[in-house]
Amino acid sequence: MEFMVSASLRAQNQEEMLPLVPQEQAHVQALQEQGTIKVHYLGADRLHVWVVMRGESQDQVQKALEAFPLYPYVRELAITPLL
Repeated sequence: MEFMVSASLRAQNQEEMLPLVPQEQAHVQALQEQGTIKVHYLGADRLHVWVVMRGESQDQVQKALEAFPLYPYVRELAITPLL
């Protein structure tokens, strides 16, 4: 099953987040290679992310998202099942 994930990051934490960006990019790359992430888009402001992820359930996708290095900085998150 595929899910659209929309997430917004907290703007006030950009300096704290910057050192984690290489880890985040490596994590995304690994999940793309595994087929868990189908597509990944980053907004021009670098605070909004859209990802199409594959998973057996919404709970599984949520748990996968919690493993991202920048997950603690997420302020809004929506996971929507796709047809």
